[in-house]
Amino acid sequence: MKNILVIGSSGQIGSELTMKLRGIYGNDHVVCGYIPSAAPKGELLESGPAEIVDVTNGAQIAEVVKKHLAALLSVVAEGRPQLAWKIGIDGLWNVLEVAREHNCAVFTPSSIGSFGPETPHDHTPQDTIQRPTTIYGVSKVTTELLSDYY
Repeated sequence: MKNILVIGSSGQIGSELTMKLRGIYGNDHVVCGYIPSAAPKGELLESGPAEIVDVTNGAQIAEVVKKHLAALLSVVAEGRPQLAWKIGIDGLWNVLEVAREHNCAVFTPSSIGSFGPETPHDHTPQDTIQRPTTIYGVSKVTTELLSDYY
């Protein structure tokens, strides 16, 4: 599932569109983009992610896109392994470097894709063998190790 950014989501049309898309694709997959003078309220704000996104500020838009929309799911990654690596590893490297420079913490989620056929399926231990068979899984294991390094 790709994430969706709705710019102007606190306006009349945008607010209805955002809620409709959240109903279809799930609350976590639709980002409510707004400007500070028109901050979302109530269900629009509480039901999913919201970010300040001024359409006249390209850098700000890029930051929100990187934060919420920069990901490739396993099937897509298999068809574009170099892009999967660039987004998954190089993108995380950038985030970790900024966090290091500014003394910030980063939470790096992993995925069941980081396991492989040798991983125990029942009562999977926290520390276990990870031998994924997809580029998505390989990149997830790499992000885990890179995050540990940082």
